[in-house]
Amino acid sequence: MKLDSAVFYSNDIEKVVSFYKDILDFTVEYQQGDKYVAFIFPNNARLGIKLKNEEREIPGAQTVFVSLESGIENLYENLKQKNVSIHKELVIQDWGKNFSILDPDGNKVQFVEKQAKPQ
Repeated sequence: MKLDSAVFYSNDIEKVVSFYKDILDFTVEYQQGDKYVAFIFPNNARLGIKLKNEEREIPGAQTVFVSLESGIENLYENLKQKNVSIHKELVIQDWGKNFSILDPDGNKVQFVEKQAKPQ
């Protein structure tokens, strides 16, 4: 079993498309006007972002974790230079490194680079 996709909710699809595509360099798989967009990752996992239209769909209440093989420090510095809202500064722990940002709706994107296990 593996996770296929996750969905965030947004108040403004065009604003989040610009953020995820132009700032984070995510690949758009599909877009339905100003109602929905899906980003696809190299492992075929998807992040969908849907325009809020029901009471239970709360922009800013979701979190997604994005795993990197390497280069988390460079990504962190690059996003800081682009004035992206840093939610949690880069932390180095014994299991790896991580930091998080907030998208235009306040949804959290947590970047994780796990340390290779000694053999």
